[in-house]
Amino acid sequence: MNSGMVKTFCQDKWEAIQGEYKQAEDKRIILSNFGDLSEDGVDAILMMVENKLESQGEPRMLIKRIFTVVVECLQNIRIHASRTDSAKDTSFIIIAKENGDYKVIVANLADNNIVENIKTKLLKVTALNERALKKVYLNSLAMGKLSIKGGAGLGILTIALKSNNNLKFNFEKVNEDLTFFNMDIKVSAN
Repeated sequence: MNSGMVKTFCQDKWEAIQGEYKQAEDKRIILSNFGDLSEDGVDAILMMVENKLESQGEPRMLIKRIFTVVVECLQNIRIHASRTDSAKDTSFIIIAKENGDYKVIVANLADNNIVENIKTKLLKVTALNERALKKVYLNSLAMGKLSIKGGAGLGILTIALKSNNNLKFNFEKVNEDLTFFNMDIKVSAN
């Protein structure tokens, strides 16, 4: 798949998710962004998220949980998204309200050589109960070891904690170099 086809593939995924939300009565898109996740783009997204949630009268604690999940998701995209020309401006984020709860849906292209590592970490985290998750999180904070990519592995743990480990993920190989990776995180209003 050439770079034009790769971008079209990602855009089609984004549009399909948006279409699903637009057709359902109990689902509503709060924010949707495809492509620009530069530092300025991320700052604008974060400001919009906070403003929209505040304008809807959501409780401060819920806004904080959603905001934290969004920050960690965008940070993970910035750190782990492929830097190849084919992957440029193919990431997306959708924040939606569904049955009173919130969904944060993110996707990006990852280099195939890191996919197994990401998948393994996600499987380990999603297998943990709340108590074990908190213990692993606190241990990771105490250890503070930075990975090659610059993180201490806290992003996924933070997302899992703030969403009560209610996250789903999927990997779809696009070509010999890239895999489409998306996460669907539910942040409960309760």
